[in-house]
Amino acid sequence: MENLTALLKDIDADPLVDRSFTWPGAASPVQMRQVLHFVGSCGLFTREGRPSRVLLTPEARQFLETGDTGHLVALLHAHVRFFGETLESIGEGLTYNDLNRIAIADYGLNWKSLDQVRRRVHWMRGTGLVEYWTNGKIVLTDAGRALLPRLSLVRPSDLESQRRAAADLPAELPEAPRLLAERLASVTEEELRSRKRVLGYLAGGASMAALSRLVDAAAAGLSRDEIVQFSMETFEVGKSSAEQSLNTLQGLDLLAQVGPDRFAATDLAVEWLGSGEAVDLIRHLHLGLDLLGETLDALATESDSGRLTATLAEKYPASDLTRKDVTARVALLVETGLAERLGTMTRRTALGTALAGSLPLQKGQDVRRDSVPSEGRAASAEGDRGRPLPAQLAAEVISASTDSADYQRFERALAEAFRHLSMDVEVHSGPAKTDLVVTLWLSPTSRRRIAVEAKTDGAGLVTDQDVRFMRLSEHRTRHQADHSVLIGPGFDSRVFREASKEGVAVLTARQLAEMIVRHAGTPLYPHELAALLLPGHADALEQTWSQTERRTEALALVTSAMWNSANDPVDIEFGAGALDVRDIWRETKALVETPLDKKEIEEALAFLSSPSVAGVVRRGTDHTITAPPALIASRLRSLAAAIEAKASGTESGDGDRTGPIAAPSGQPPVGPQRTDPPSHDIEPAHVRAWAKAEGRPVNTRGRLSESLVAQYKRAHGLPAD
Repeated sequence: MENLTALLKDIDADPLVDRSFTWPGAASPVQMRQVLHFVGSCGLFTREGRPSRVLLTPEARQFLETGDTGHLVALLHAHVRFFGETLESIGEGLTYNDLNRIAIADYGLNWKSLDQVRRRVHWMRGTGLVEYWTNGKIVLTDAGRALLPRLSLVRPSDLESQRRAAADLPAELPEAPRLLAERLASVTEEELRSRKRVLGYLAGGASMAALSRLVDAAAAGLSRDEIVQFSMETFEVGKSSAEQSLNTLQGLDLLAQVGPDRFAATDLAVEWLGSGEAVDLIRHLHLGLDLLGETLDALATESDSGRLTATLAEKYPASDLTRKDVTARVALLVETGLAERLGTMTRRTALGTALAGSLPLQKGQDVRRDSVPSEGRAASAEGDRGRPLPAQLAAEVISASTDSADYQRFERALAEAFRHLSMDVEVHSGPAKTDLVVTLWLSPTSRRRIAVEAKTDGAGLVTDQDVRFMRLSEHRTRHQADHSVLIGPGFDSRVFREASKEGVAVLTARQLAEMIVRHAGTPLYPHELAALLLPGHADALEQTWSQTERRTEALALVTSAMWNSANDPVDIEFGAGALDVRDIWRETKALVETPLDKKEIEEALAFLSSPSVAGVVRRGTDHTITAPPALIASRLRSLAAAIEAKASGTESGDGDRTGPIAAPSGQPPVGPQRTDPPSHDIEPAHVRAWAKAEGRPVNTRGRLSESLVAQYKRAHGLPAD
């Protein structure tokens, strides 16, 4: 409350956004823009004007004047999901885990960690509504009980009623304007397959309001400078951002160049402006944006972005949409009223259903979940050397988890999934044995072995009657494993409670599938991924992944900003196309929700200016880019290829990067591994050929490790020494 009061008073005294703010008791200031992002849309502030300012809402001013925490809680409840509902759910006392399960099971929030529950409870503790007891339970105070009847709460039955009501609403699909209808009727399969993947940056965001303002402003024709200036003033963005926005509008066929330096709205865009219908905008964008209408078609059932990405990749294997691309399309469909969010899930509305049925869609593979082959995918949907692409592998993990008729299919999918995550895999299965043992290479002298217990269930829910935790302990001992992880389609609350007592990690097939897709875009190292298989470490894994993705995003933003400056005549005239850290911050701040800080920019510049990359040169405090971003990326790919090709003993030597990153170990070592020669009855050439065929790492010369020979023997039914 002290922090919040100080922030409100500071904003009341100085409403400018682009400045610093110091929390009470803090040693150094932070950017006000970053503070506002962390606080989020909670009903305390509004923004306006240029330069950007933030103003207190009447509700915030009332709290500041009266100090009424009940009023503050009611305000937060009105703007934040599962806030007052958390208070009601606590009842006679619940743990963080209990509250998180209610949020997932009853409110469809599908949170991957306890972070969101903890944040809500911390606000309630700060306002005196709850207490945290030493037994791990959150308990209502008298103030909490008194406030609860004053809040208007949403209950699970209300959500279900809303869903049914939305499904029953009649959908009247507006008729397409003449030119647009003709274009949709004549589009070919080849044109649908050649649509662009990236939506692109748009000043003001990819919304109906922003797009209509931009296109309407240029409808009659404007010069490049006039369009750029309009975007800068209307949406408070920098010059390079406004220019990127113009390029995006051209790429989406909303604006076209009509003279040496003039642009105007296309005929189809003018038709959309005339109708003002959201469906006409989507119809138009569907003609140029890869799998836009197909995404709407795939939202017939509730889906999150991870599952939707996997579904689209499986049906359209030639497309290379990333999860970020799919998320952008879903956001556009939601914004135009063709889809709706239900917690973290999304499904199309009745209007979206009507539109999806009227659009010409790209032909895709006929995906039938009950006939997915248990031994991999069709060749067209596979990556190098017959391995399924990440999205296909993720889809197979989810599908196989409910295939109770073939439990070994799930084991095979899990084995392939862990190999994709750069872990060594031993397949055991059978009576009195664990299903898999995965080994994570952490350092030259440290490895961690995890016993994996796979559970399938046709209904998608594994109960405590299906799991024998005592046997999991026996499996750990038998296989000299450090930990156990239980993986299945879903688990009831009793399984989670028992697993917590026994120190067993629980992982759903959907969680693992999301990790597969995410790892393909932003790979983590085994010591970082270890948190995936350890109980109570989900927060650490999410933090590591977010930080890694943020560094990647910073690198891309810095490179793009420097290249834009190096090709801007004004920047070249006044600064020779060079930028310092503050210049880069200005150029990138409008392109990302949380602006980059000084350290993030400096780290990106240090990497780009390293001798191996040499993409940036430094002159004093300024930096200049030395090559186009595409060429810098090409050099990075060549470095990756060289590492993969030359690494000895840690890679296969043929550039295949799907196996583990280090030689596996059959036993958890305490020191460096022994390399005694294998038994004389085994031909090393046969072992190497088998290892390469299996995608296992193997050195091209020298002694073979005992563990690799032991795995070869097990695979071929040979007796161990």
